[in-house]
Amino acid sequence: MSTSTTSEVQSLNSQKDFDEFIKSSTIVNKLLLVHVELEQIPVCKTVNEALIAISRDNEFQQQLSVCRLNADHFTDFLTLQNIHAVPTVLFYYQTKLIDRVDGFNQSDLLKKIKYHINKSQITSNKAESKTETDANVEKRIKELLSSSAIILFMKGTPNDPQCGFSRQACHILDEHHVKYTYFDVLSDQTIREELKKFSNWNTYPQLYVDGELIGGLDIMKQMIENGEFDLKLSQQKSNEKEKDMRKYLESLINRAPLMMFIKGTPEAPRCGFTKELFNLLNQANIKDYKTFDIFQDENVRQKLKEYSSWQTYPQIYVNGQFIGGLDVLKQLNEEGTLVETLTGNRGVAV
Repeated sequence: MSTSTTSEVQSLNSQKDFDEFIKSSTIVNKLLLVHVELEQIPVCKTVNEALIAISRDNEFQQQLSVCRLNADHFTDFLTLQNIHAVPTVLFYYQTKLIDRVDGFNQSDLLKKIKYHINKSQITSNKAESKTETDANVEKRIKELLSSSAIILFMKGTPNDPQCGFSRQACHILDEHHVKYTYFDVLSDQTIREELKKFSNWNTYPQLYVDGELIGGLDIMKQMIENGEFDLKLSQQKSNEKEKDMRKYLESLINRAPLMMFIKGTPEAPRCGFTKELFNLLNQANIKDYKTFDIFQDENVRQKLKEYSSWQTYPQIYVNGQFIGGLDVLKQLNEEGTLVETLTGNRGVAV
């Protein structure tokens, strides 16, 4: 078999070599990642580095194997697998193609690896356990990732970067007017080393958006070239707006123990259902409540439907919990539980 090896990644040079490789006893019962590449393409080198890091990780090293195929030597194979661009990573298990990642997305790659290892119940030859220290470090990393929508793990600070790659990454973010926080990995050796394992990315800087690893400087540059960087930032801003809207809705919902979203006001209802609602409340002598006129804010009107999964108004909330609309209140009234439910004396039936 004609092969060459780069660390744990074998490079196969012919279809025959590949066919023998995937059938070999050391490979057939592992998840096999096949990287179809062209060596002269910079991002392919980045993918190889990521695959090497993944294959070294204790979580995966007994359960997967990696090989490389030079696209120039596998033209028939490319046609058969409908591969039109590199890099492409194919997933094989027991000689069968089960999945693929076109292009390079570190997060997507890791998610699919974990999914197929779990789905195929590929087991490790050694039992692994995390020490309390490992768990604490992972918790710190997750807290850092959740502390900011966009965070750059770098060497130094934006005002005083300690390597050229970190300097360039900060420049790119500043150039695109990105608001971000940073963590200086030189200030904490434990985070510096453990984050490499956590992300399966061995170099710095590392950019995260909404807790998801985007990659390093090369990936940032590549995403800028193909327009993905601005798209990702646009999606992040949209996510931030959604989070802000959810917080705003929750603040409205919790303005009072009994909060009602209606059309109009109690004095001037603007639909029959709202008018009927207040007739019902008056009959039950329920007067301690607050209301919000959804005609005052179209955004609230539409987003609250999504929040509650309820498409009509009025909508009634007790102690921040959605009760329902007019029909639900009528049913509660028939059951004799309307007052107790809306005043919160007995809680809400589920």
